[in-house]
Amino acid sequence: MSPGQSTPAFTGQCHCGLIKYTSTSPPQNLTCCYCITCRRLSGAPFIAWADIPSSTLHIPPNTSNNNIRTLTSDIAERTICRECGSSITMQYGFDEAIIGIAAGTMDEASLKGNEMKVTGHIFMEQKPNWYGIPKDGVKRWERFSDGFEEKLQIWRSERSREVL
Repeated sequence: MSPGQSTPAFTGQCHCGLIKYTSTSPPQNLTCCYCITCRRLSGAPFIAWADIPSSTLHIPPNTSNNNIRTLTSDIAERTICRECGSSITMQYGFDEAIIGIAAGTMDEASLKGNEMKVTGHIFMEQKPNWYGIPKDGVKRWERFSDGFEEKLQIWRSERSREVL
């Protein structure tokens, strides 16, 4: 660790270990997303995303950009390992201060007592019928969580004005 760099709150890596990362902030939210994109990219009924401040994510400089593949949609950017295909991050264009880390890539032992608990389930309308969610008392949304769609609409409106 270089001078001036804070102690990591947790570490993580992709399946093959080519992409390693640290964060100086513990996860703030843990959201299970059942959207069709997350399902198809993971080959599973959902991806759990752990939100952290973007400024706290550190991917070492020796990780070549050639190792990271970026997938971009009209609202978000995702990164995956080019070698093993592990989802690593997802960040919405309207909120560059927060980035989601694919929770399955986090080294749980590195969380040092910061136990993660699911804080929400989104895109329930796209959840596969064959997958049952335990009664965990956590809030569930058919699409995005409260306030998300409004933020997205404002961002899209601002972007369209920039183009003009």
